[in-house]
Amino acid sequence: MKKEKTQSIESQAVITGIRAKVDGSLGLSVSTPELSASEKVLFMNLQNLNVRMTIEPTDVDPESKTKVEKGMDGKSPSERLYNVIFVYYKQVKSTKTFEVFYQKHIEHIIDTYKAKLT
Repeated sequence: MKKEKTQSIESQAVITGIRAKVDGSLGLSVSTPELSASEKVLFMNLQNLNVRMTIEPTDVDPESKTKVEKGMDGKSPSERLYNVIFVYYKQVKSTKTFEVFYQKHIEHIIDTYKAKLT
């Protein structure tokens, strides 16, 4: 899949609305400062794209920074791998417990990557 070229934007903003969604995510409404026509176009070009967002308060120093590791599909890569291995476990109708099956397959993945190390 070819990625479109676009510019990134850094701006002051105020979160003006927060909505809890049924899938456990949040919907945010954000207000920007007054923008020029070209700056508005930059924001519009990013609408509906998956973006990285960092929110840092400007009036106070944050105590710490939390990074949300999940992607927009709602699952981290490790959760996705776990789920795929589980589905495979069900499909092959293994007689082993899932934990034993999972451990074996994870070790195989680890060994594959270790073998590629120089």
